[in-house]
Amino acid sequence: MLKPAILYRDKIFAKLLEYSYTDNMLFYMGCLGNELPKIEENSSGNVYQYAIIGEDNKQLIGYFAYSIDWYSSCVYNFGLFAFDRNNTTIGFDVYKELKKIINDYHIHRMEWRMIQGNPVEGHYDNYCKHYNGKKFVFTDFFKDRCGKYHNEVVYEIIFNFNRSESK
Repeated sequence: MLKPAILYRDKIFAKLLEYSYTDNMLFYMGCLGNELPKIEENSSGNVYQYAIIGEDNKQLIGYFAYSIDWYSSCVYNFGLFAFDRNNTTIGFDVYKELKKIINDYHIHRMEWRMIQGNPVEGHYDNYCKHYNGKKFVFTDFFKDRCGKYHNEVVYEIIFNFNRSESK
């Protein structure tokens, strides 16, 4: 279940800090940093941040965030971190929110990035393919602490709500 992240800010920070300097944080941040998200009481109206709560309605199992540029009708800057890796509730809750973004907000464009090798890459590929999106791979974009290069992947989906309505 998605709940406003502000209600769980301290727990989210504590959980994220447990993953400092790990590959999990590298995949979440897309860089070597360990910066915590800015979860503020007063949002600007274009940033959405959620705690993902387990079926027991008690356990924090993930964090999910995204931004919307209402002027260009673009959703971007996605952030997803699973604290309970094998919990399917995370995928279902995120999928429901994405459906809301598409069907209720009628977003024109969706984009997100990741470091290739992220364990969820297959899910992202399937989601992008489902909506006839595009996947771009930038070779040797990022070098980790051990000197290994990683590719960056950018996904883009264009929703043609306006075009189909005008026909």
